[in-house]
Formats: sequence, structure tokens, C-alpha cells
Amino acid sequence: MHSRRGAVKLLATVLLFSSLAACASDPSLDDDDAEGGDLPLGDVSAEDMKADGNWGAALTCKTPPNLPPLVAPKITVSLDGLTLRLTDAATGFDKVYPVGVGKVETDPTSGQFRESLSYWPIDRYAKNDFQITPSSIQPCKTWWTDPENGERTPVFAGLPFMSWSGSYAIHGPIDNYRAANGGTLRRGYVSHGCIRMEAADVLEVYARIKGVAKVPVRVQREPEKTSEGVKIDVAQKWIGAQCAQNTDCNFTGGYCAVNKLTQKGFCSARCTSTCADKPGMPQTFCVADPAAAALGQAKGMCVPKVQAENFECRPYDHFQPVRLARFNQPSVSANVCMPASPGWVGDHCLANTDCKTGTTCAGASPGRPGVCTMACNQFCADQPGYADTFCAKLPTSFAPTGGSCLRQCTPSSNAAECPSDMTCQQAMRFGSPAATKYVCMPRL
Repeated sequence: MHSRRGAVKLLATVLLFSSLAACASDPSLDDDDAEGGDLPLGDVSAEDMKADGNWGAALTCKTPPNLPPLVAPKITVSLDGLTLRLTDAATGFDKVYPVGVGKVETDPTSGQFRESLSYWPIDRYAKNDFQITPSSIQPCKTWWTDPENGERTPVFAGLPFMSWSGSYAIHGPIDNYRAANGGTLRRGYVSHGCIRMEAADVLEVYARIKGVAKVPVRVQREPEKTSEGVKIDVAQKWIGAQCAQNTDCNFTGGYCAVNKLTQKGFCSARCTSTCADKPGMPQTFCVADPAAAALGQAKGMCVPKVQAENFECRPYDHFQPVRLARFNQPSVSANVCMPASPGWVGDHCLANTDCKTGTTCAGASPGRPGVCTMACNQFCADQPGYADTFCAKLPTSFAPTGGSCLRQCTPSSNAAECPSDMTCQQAMRFGSPAATKYVCMPRL
């Protein structure tokens, strides 16, 4: 779904487009948003940004693997899912890779407020569908020019650079770019708009798609879902990932805890005071397990810390930031991601206290979550970083006034905008039945 935030957003978008190229443009690209010059990279360590001429293996072109090319490849990038999925309907190929995407804009005066910077082409062109062509691929890109001081550093490390919209591209990990393997990925909101991949992964994707005339690329805000409503994610799970059973959490000590708001599981691990961390992922923290406490038991569970990489717990379904003490060490506390409702239209809720910004909880019952909504006469407000809303005509048993604000959805993307237990159905606008939209329909 595309955001609509009025003249302020349009002005900010025009200013952004006129003043910034994208993450590392190539003047040969024929897309209409290609421009010369490079943008800031996003998050990079100070050590990595030392332009000291000691480039290690950064100037060495990395050799792609010898793999059979796909026949009809398609790429789907999920910004909040932090995934890139490569599929081929002709051969049955289907693989999911972890990615780093654009940082989330925190300036409230920006037209991109609360969106990943990778969302900009979607907003600019009012579409989610782009493409990669042979002319938009650089098999071995090295140099990046700092727009602030003109210094050049080979942060792209001799890896493929595949443009999907002008100079917005899929490329290597940037961090530790001097390494022989091309660097290491931080999975999260880290770039200035491009899609970062592990070095081996970007080489594999390049090997699979090179020579294909047009590779469709769909970029969406929400995590991708299957037709059964299951979140699509990488095979190797970690703390916070969605799960259905303990064996899904395929790491040492992993188990599947339950989030009452979603009725879905999330991966955790038992702990007594500290938790293991995983390179490239947000740090973890040991807190008291509220489900165990409700049973009169004292158990610790590992949850992600709140960091820039997982901005406000956005990659985790119905989690929110909260400050908690460490289990068995109350003198130490941290901001962590715990099950909770974001509280906007379309989010699950158990009670009105779960809903915010003028919304209330409708349809909840013991053991079954409801949905945050608000009464409406014809139109609804939107929130930056969320799918658009719609004033739907619903039965008075759910909406006493007849009109209720619901989240819009896209049937062709398996209703990625909706919680997994909702359906994407067409609804009439309350007070204007000729207007219809697809919305996330709660269980009535």
C-alpha cells in the first residue's frame, strides 16, 4: 500500500529527490531516477571508514559460484521482514536470504518519517514493482565517493551491485569490507536505502540471475507471508523469529514461546542471567518470563535488546520496547523487545489499554485477541510507517456506529499488511458505498 501524507510529504519528497542520489549511482543506468554521485552509506563502523589506503581484499573482484541460472527469477524484498526471497516458478527454486535495509527516518518534518529509506522509490513512483536488467548490474563494484569530502573508499569490495530502481541497489555488506570474503552483514535498518546482503549471498543471487533480460523485483514494507499466513523468513532462526513449535527455533537452547496478542510463537531461549549473542544480529538480554510468572514459576527468557538495527522492535510481530531488569540481577536493566501491541488501526489487542492514538479494542474475547480500530463517518486517519486505513461499513455488532477504520491490504501479496488470522476482503466505505477497498477483515 502506498502512503498519502499531503503537501508536506510531497514537498519533502521533491527536496529529497533533488538533493540526494541513491546509495551509489551508475550514470549508465537507464531508469528515470538514476543520478550521478553517491549518498552516505548509512551505518558503518569508524574503523571501516578510515581512508588509509590499506584496503586488504577490497579491490579484488570476488568470483561468483558456478551455478545454473534460473529461468524466470523473481525477487521479493521485505523491509520489515529483513528478507530477500529469490524464486523461480519455472524450476521451483525458492530461497530466502537475510538483508540489511535502509535506516528508519526519525525526522518528523521529513516526507519519509518512520519509513525505511529503502521505501523511497515506492513512495516516489507509487508502485512496489521494479526490475533488474543486465544493464543495471555491475558484476564487480568497488569504489564509493563520500559526498561530504570527496574521499573514495572501496566499500563495495568487488562484489556485484544490482540496481532495482536507478541507483537503489542490492549489494554486499559494507561492514568489514577489507576482509577476503567481502565483509559481514548486520541484519537490520542500517543503510541509506540500498539492500545489503552477505557477500556469499549477493554472489549467489548474481550467479542465478545474470543474463536474464528482466528480473521482477517487488519491494514491500511488510514481511512477506505464505498463502497460509506464515511469515517467510530465513531457514536459520534466532531470538524473536516466528515459530510454530520448539524445533523451529533451530539454535542452541531455542524454544517456541507464545505471544498472546498474535496467538503465534516466537523463538526464545532459557537463561539464568545472561544470553548468547549472534554476530550480525541485535544483542539479547535475559528477563523474567511473564508466562512462567503467571504460573507461579521463576524462569528467565532471552529477548532482543532495542537497537537501531531493530528500530522500535519493528521486525518482530507485535513486540514493543520496554525497560526491564535482568533476570536474577535486578540492578541491571535494558530496553528490550517484549510482546505488546503497537496499538494502531489493524493491530491486535486484548483490551482497550492495548490501543493508542484514539483507537479502541473491538472483537476481543477471553483467549482471542481483537483489533484496534476507531469509529468513522467516511474517512480515517493514517499513521506514517503503516499501511493506509479505510472507513469500512461493518455490522453494528462490531462497529456500533456502522463505520470502523480498518487497515488496507493487498490480496496479491497474501495480505502482508494483515495479522495472520485476518482475511483480506473488499469492503464498502461507510457513508459512500460506491467506494470500495480491500481491508484486513477481523473475525466478526
